[in-house]
Amino acid sequence: MTLTAILPSLRATIPDPLDVAAWPVHTEPTCDDVRVSAVSMSRLADVAGTPCVHTAEESPPRYRPRDWAPRGMSVAVAAVTGVRRTPTGLVLELDAVLPDCAVLDEARLIGRRTTAPRTAAVVMALPGVGAATEAYPAAGDAAVLVVPGDVAVGDLVCFPCRRALTHREVAAVVTVTGASR
Repeated sequence: MTLTAILPSLRATIPDPLDVAAWPVHTEPTCDDVRVSAVSMSRLADVAGTPCVHTAEESPPRYRPRDWAPRGMSVAVAAVTGVRRTPTGLVLELDAVLPDCAVLDEARLIGRRTTAPRTAAVVMALPGVGAATEAYPAAGDAAVLVVPGDVAVGDLVCFPCRRALTHREVAAVVTVTGASR
């Protein structure tokens, strides 16, 4: 339990701590952003659009063997395209496909400050997305993302991924049915 979990009002002035082993090296949280190797993830989303991916070296383990060499890992940024509040919790839709290597319990809301407590949200596949079969195998096996309870459409969410990704791996392939030439 952290101080920001006990006193949620502190989240406006102190960023939630992050697990350094789950994020790339030189990752710095702020109250409304995450910087990886001095690159702002919210600014990256402004420039590149969403979904987007930033790749950097993994953090070294606490006790590293002599033959350890850093591997690449990524931070993905996605926009929230839909929010439904149900009696059982939140259901989110993102404009990205969640890769299997995503560390979803380390997800961060970026772009705005919030003092709302973090809550689990089920992430559903977008309608018409054909490439999401691996990430969302069945309706009961949907991915669970931990986000602030006041998440809204248009918010940006970033999360670390344990391997280096390309944009193609997180971009949703939308299939249009009934289109004529």
